Amino acid sequence: MDWRFKALAFRALELPGGVQLHYFLQRRVTRNWPRRAATLDALAAVAKRIVDDAVRHTGAVPATVLEVGAGRDLAVPLALRRLGVGVVIASDVERLAKLDLVRHAAARQLAGEVPIGSWDDLQRFGVDYRAPHNVSAGDGPVDCSCSNEVLEHVPTEQLAGLLKALRAVTKGVTTHSIDYSDHYARSDRSISRLNFLRYSDGEWRPFNSGRQFVNRLRHSDYVRMFREAGFKIIEESSTLAKPPPEMTIAPQFRRYDPEDLFAIKGRIIAV
Repeated sequence: MDWRFKALAFRALELPGGVQLHYFLQRRVTRNWPRRAATLDALAAVAKRIVDDAVRHTGAVPATVLEVGAGRDLAVPLALRRLGVGVVIASDVERLAKLDLVRHAAARQLAGEVPIGSWDDLQRFGVDYRAPHNVSAGDGPVDCSCSNEVLEHVPTEQLAGLLKALRAVTKGVTTHSIDYSDHYARSDRSISRLNFLRYSDGEWRPFNSGRQFVNRLRHSDYVRMFREAGFKIIEESSTLAKPPPEMTIAPQFRRYDPEDLFAIKGRIIAV
């Protein structure tokens, strides 16, 4: 689908009833839900990476983990529990999780060993689902906090507050995977994953709907914001993409070094 038509469709989903319609389309038309086995396995690998990060820097599997942006099926929190995390707080600003999707994910992530028949079962199992919920200094404390391709969807001013809240509640490590790319390129292969760097904020605003919002921050911006929130970064890395030939860059992005500007994925681990 042409990315501009998709952007227009996301604008329409901001109207009343759009949340329900979006889920219906994802489930019945694009069939993104329930997730395929390969996707659930990839998310299990994300959970293992989170635990490995914590073990590498603290020497132990964390007893408590807070995940920001837990999603519809809580696949990562379920996998974290199977890896030995005692309690996982699964936090989201909207109540997105569906019990049938959680059951589907649990059948894969837990190998069917723990039946999840109700939200109470989930709580007893050790996954504390909090939604709608904004992380605050009043939460926690937790041994580890994390997110997976979530921070790029948080507006800059809200991201600063979120990072400060994570700093207040995290006793050990915080570990995050961030997608710096143009998300429309996932469904429109005619554009590069750096396409949105062509546009100024004003030009990009009509395409940046609430249902598909990205903040377009670059890797160095996140590094700076983590430090400003009080974290000490102990690991950080990014993956670059090659820009299309003669790609025009909007003036606001020209101050970045190419290694920073053209990053499409990044990881930050901090204490």
